[in-house]
Amino acid sequence: MTDGSSPRTDIALAVLLIVACGVVLFETRDIPPGTFEPLGSAPIPQATAGLIILCALVVLGRALLTTMRGQVTVEPVELELRPRDALVVFLLTMAYVLALQLRLLDFAPLTIAYLLLAIGFLVRFQTRILPWIALVAVVTGYGCQYVFTRVFVVDLPGL
Repeated sequence: MTDGSSPRTDIALAVLLIVACGVVLFETRDIPPGTFEPLGSAPIPQATAGLIILCALVVLGRALLTTMRGQVTVEPVELELRPRDALVVFLLTMAYVLALQLRLLDFAPLTIAYLLLAIGFLVRFQTRILPWIALVAVVTGYGCQYVFTRVFVVDLPGL
């Protein structure tokens, strides 16, 4: 089963991401610890760069295995451009930001509603996918609220 990706492109992109994230890790090594928050400024970009490197290594390994096995057949993938979808998601995002600014609801329920609407719209509200979208929305909404308020000690709108 092919997914339409090119191993050469995957290798090049993975190496580029690893190098770029390596630069981020190198540049953040001397950031001093924070004075007001428990973690400081450096751990966020370092953790993000580390996760991106990990994902890039997985893609790189997969692409190298595909290349070594000789399975380099690439089928063209047709993409359907849907500018209306982009406009709807943009407007939903603006409404989400405005609702956060006006403190209409707490962060978690508002985030859940936004994700349900945005992702649901993009997948055309397919009933077999909606329970998974709801699960992702609830975990993301309450998970982000917990991480932001308890780990990063950030005041969120509506709390």
